[in-house]
Amino acid sequence: MKRKGILGIVLSAAMVVGMTGCGVYESSDSSSASSAASSAAAGTEESVKASSTGTVASASGETTSDGEKVFRYSVNTEPTTLDPDKANSIGDNEIQHAIQEGLVRNTGGEITPGIAESWDVSDDGLTYTFHLRDAQWSDGQPVKAQDFVYGLQRLMDPDTASEYAFIGEVIKNGAAVESGDMKPEELGVEAPDDKTVVITLENPTSYFLSLIGASAQFVPVRQDIVEEYGTDYAATADKNVYCGPFVLSSTDNMTYVFEKNPTYWDADSIKLDRCELSVVTDDNTALALYESGDLDYVKIPTDQVTNYEGQDQSYMNGNEDYLYINEQSDNPLLSDKNFRLALNYGLDRNSYIQLATNNVYTAANTLVMPLVSGVEKTYGEEYTLDSYPLDGDKDKALDYLQKAMDDQGIANASDITITLTTTDQESSKKIAEVVQELWQDTLGINVEVQQVTYANIYGEVLPNGDYEIAYAGWGPDYSDPYTYLDLFRGDNPYNYSKYQNDQVDELLKASQTETDAKTRMDELNQAEQLILDDGAFVPLQLRQQHYLLNSKVTGVVFYFCSVNIDWVYADISA
Repeated sequence: MKRKGILGIVLSAAMVVGMTGCGVYESSDSSSASSAASSAAAGTEESVKASSTGTVASASGETTSDGEKVFRYSVNTEPTTLDPDKANSIGDNEIQHAIQEGLVRNTGGEITPGIAESWDVSDDGLTYTFHLRDAQWSDGQPVKAQDFVYGLQRLMDPDTASEYAFIGEVIKNGAAVESGDMKPEELGVEAPDDKTVVITLENPTSYFLSLIGASAQFVPVRQDIVEEYGTDYAATADKNVYCGPFVLSSTDNMTYVFEKNPTYWDADSIKLDRCELSVVTDDNTALALYESGDLDYVKIPTDQVTNYEGQDQSYMNGNEDYLYINEQSDNPLLSDKNFRLALNYGLDRNSYIQLATNNVYTAANTLVMPLVSGVEKTYGEEYTLDSYPLDGDKDKALDYLQKAMDDQGIANASDITITLTTTDQESSKKIAEVVQELWQDTLGINVEVQQVTYANIYGEVLPNGDYEIAYAGWGPDYSDPYTYLDLFRGDNPYNYSKYQNDQVDELLKASQTETDAKTRMDELNQAEQLILDDGAFVPLQLRQQHYLLNSKVTGVVFYFCSVNIDWVYADISA
C-alpha cells in the first residue's frame, strides 16, 4: 500500500502509521496528549504475555467512573485521508475498518460476514454474488447495493485521482477504467436490486475475500453525501456517514474520537463505548504517555525494546524495508547489474540489524514476507530462494564491483559516489548512516546521505525518480506473494525503481490467470528469484513490532495484512 499495504509504502519504523494505546479513563473527561506528555512519569505496566501473529493479545484494564469503556492509543503521523476511496496506508485502513463495514470483515485473517450475510462464487471463480442483510447508515438510511457499486466506480474513476486505484484492478475492466479507456459504468460491479451486489473479476483471485475484508477501498460510499460536501467530503467527522462498528464524533485538535455506533448491524458484539486516537509524533513521548497511564497501548521504539524485556509483546507486522535502486537515474552504475549485486553482497545484514535496530527486526534477503500464504502452508515454509548471505560476502562483492568498474571505465572504488535518500526522521537517518558505514567499509565507495521530508519522498522523490538509492518499504494488502512482487512489474506505477524484466512481467501476468494453485505459486517464486538475481533492490529487514498493552484489555487482534491492529472487538475488564 504505498504503504501498504496497504497499502501503503512504509518508510521507517518511526514513520509507520500504526495504532498504539489501549485502555480506559478514570473519568469521562480526557486531557490532551500534549498536556499528559508534560506530566508523564517513568514506569512500566505489569508484564503481559507475548502474542503471535494473527492472534488475540490478552491483558486487562479498567472502566471509567461512570462505567464507560474507553480505548486510547496514538499514531505518529496523521491519517492520509478519511475518504475511503483515497486511502493509501495501513493507518487509513485501520480507521476505515472501525467506522465502515465492507461486504465481509477480515479479522486477523478470519473472514466473517459483513454487510453481506452470505455470498455465492461461480464455478470458474470469476463472479461473486453478495446478498446483503438489513443494515443502516448512521443517519438511519438503509445501506444499499448501489452504495457499493458507487464506491467502487468512484475508486476507479480517473477523476477521483485515487493513488490506490490499482487495488481495484482485480475487478473486470478495472485497469481500463482506471486508465480512462472505459467508463466507470463499465466496471465489473452491478446491483441487480437493493440487496444484491455482483462483482465480476478479471481473473480468479483466491485472496479476493481477504482483500475486500480489510482494504478501505471496498467499503460502501453514499453518493448523496459525496455530492453534498464535494471536495470537503470526509474532511471532518461531520462530513460523512458511517455503517461500521463505530462513528467518528470528532477529528479536532489532532485527536480522533470514535463512539460506538448504535445503528451497526452487529452492535451487540461491540463492547467498547469509545475509542480515542491521538497523533503523537515522537515515539518516546508516546511511550511516556503509556507509562503515565494516558495511553494504553504503545509501540516500543527499537532502541527501547531491551528496557522492557519480559513486559513486551510482539508480532510481525508484514512490513519489509528495503532500498530502491533507481535504474534510470543519471548515475550509470545503477543500471549495471554487477554494481547492484556488489551493493547486495557487500552489505552485512546481520551487522546492520544489530547497529540500526538493536536486533529488534529480522534481517531480510528476499522480497516476499515468508508468512504470506503459499499453497497449503506459508510461502516461506514451501519455498526457498538462492539469495545474498545475511553476513554478506566481501570477496564476491568486490568481484562484482570490479566488473562494474571495468564496464564503466572506473579505476578506483574511491572515485565512486552514490547518494542514499531517506527522510529527516531520526530512525531513518540512523538506518541510512549504518548502511553508509557498512558499504564504505566493505566496498571502499563513497555514500552520501540526503534527507527529505516524509511528504516529499512519496509526493515527489520516488514518483518522479529524483533519487539514486532510497530507503522505503511495503506492507502487504493481502496474504499472497503477488502483493510484494507486483511492485516490480514493469508497468506498475509503484515500480519506483524503474525495474524492467520481461520474463518477470510474463510470470506475473501468467500467475494472474493460472488456475492451478501450485503452478501459480511456482510462477511467483520464479519471478522473485529473477528479481533477486538482478539485484533489483537491497532487502534490509522484516519488522517485528514490540509493544506494551494495558493489562485489562482483551480481544485486540494483530495481523500483518492491511490492518496491523484491530481493536473493534476489544473489551475492558472491570
